[in-house]
Amino acid sequence: MTLGTAVHRLVGFCYPGICASCDGAFPGRGTFCGECLGKLKDLEGKPACDRCCMPLHAHGAPCPRCRGKGLYPYEKVLRLAPFREPLRELVHRMKYRRRWTIAEELADRLIGQGPVKGILTQSEVLVAVPLHWRRQIARGYNQAAVVAGRLGSVCNIEVCRPVRRVRYTETQTHLHAREKREQNLKGAFRVVRPRLVKDRHVVVIDDVMTTGATLQSIGRELKKSGASSVCAIVIAAADPRGMGYEAV
Repeated sequence: MTLGTAVHRLVGFCYPGICASCDGAFPGRGTFCGECLGKLKDLEGKPACDRCCMPLHAHGAPCPRCRGKGLYPYEKVLRLAPFREPLRELVHRMKYRRRWTIAEELADRLIGQGPVKGILTQSEVLVAVPLHWRRQIARGYNQAAVVAGRLGSVCNIEVCRPVRRVRYTETQTHLHAREKREQNLKGAFRVVRPRLVKDRHVVVIDDVMTTGATLQSIGRELKKSGASSVCAIVIAAADPRGMGYEAV
């Protein structure tokens, strides 16, 4: 054993890392303990439809949710993993406890996925789903904007804010029906700088997709403003219907 290795192990023993997911101590450096990292990697490997983001029972299988039609007006919607533990806890900490470093870590894990990297290579501008100013003040920051900023910085893609949330809406967390979410978001977004997206390939960034109502609301506004194409990348995709698509 070299002196450097011995010192590294000693430092890791005296100052263990704290897992961002379970708060457990672990030796060495990193963001997650071995158990949580293993669970997260397993989630990331779960198959999903690249058109609507919903889970599939096998890679390349037909999607029982969108039947190949996707989520209008998006060409593709990709996610890091399904909204299950330990990702669920990570998202909650990122979103409600101001753990912005988790957002950057998850953004890095997104970049490591081939399909996501493919979309980012073709994109010209990244747009984070905006928060209303009242909600952003209450939370302290916009977690989607942190993810977008990290993706843009690492991949050298412009990040801009052409869209404003002009209406303060009820939080979507407790609205599970698609119709209620769509009604809640009616007129919530407005493109205030159309020149930033006109004739450009836009990728919308958000933290969690449930019914897709938020993405569709902002996507329609972007297309109306002349975006050449819109795709979306999210950290997690929840299944609002509670259906076991993996068993289909």
